[in-house]
Amino acid sequence: MKYLLMLFPGILGYLVGSVNFSILVSKYIGKFDIHQKGSGNAGGTNVARTMGAGWGVAVIAAEILKGVLVGLFVRYIFPVDPLSLGSLGPAITGAFAVFCCFIGNVFPVFYKFQGGGKGVSVCGAMMTMLDYRVFLILFGIFLLVFLLSRMVSMASIIGVISMSVSTAILYHGQDYWWLLFLIVTAMAIGVIIRHKANIVRILHGNENRFSFSRKKKEN
Repeated sequence: MKYLLMLFPGILGYLVGSVNFSILVSKYIGKFDIHQKGSGNAGGTNVARTMGAGWGVAVIAAEILKGVLVGLFVRYIFPVDPLSLGSLGPAITGAFAVFCCFIGNVFPVFYKFQGGGKGVSVCGAMMTMLDYRVFLILFGIFLLVFLLSRMVSMASIIGVISMSVSTAILYHGQDYWWLLFLIVTAMAIGVIIRHKANIVRILHGNENRFSFSRKKKEN
């Protein structure tokens, strides 16, 4: 019976993750389909590209916040440890909920499991939920890479790799730390896979470079 308790964090995380703010903002405020403009990706970066930086930042913040709230709720308000993992049990369950939020972001049930985001914002939510100080460090790394390259894709890839490494450093030695590491690394691998087309363009030197001005043409 106790194993069924894992269903609640998972279902909650997935349903919340399936609510895509970039799709909602572009549809009801921008009056267009985010999949038909800019890069075609349903993410905050494309909202910034098509509607302006302000809206893009707002969407990214909302995406991070929803993941953080799910993780904190499961970790502190609904703390379950069905696998008897000890002190890290609630944190691992919270991370599992955020991981399911990531799955919902990529494969949203409300949009027939298609047209989701790339999950970068949810990775930010994961690190904020685990340790906001680590999130600030990783955000600094992301921002530095972005400012130097003006490529959100490269900054995202380096950021999620740093996320996995920092989790190993932060929790190494604690009971079942490797479970937390596996969850975070699975998210990092998912983000990298979602950026495979970007990686090809980076290697060929023709990846899109972000501009804060709106563009009429698709990238």
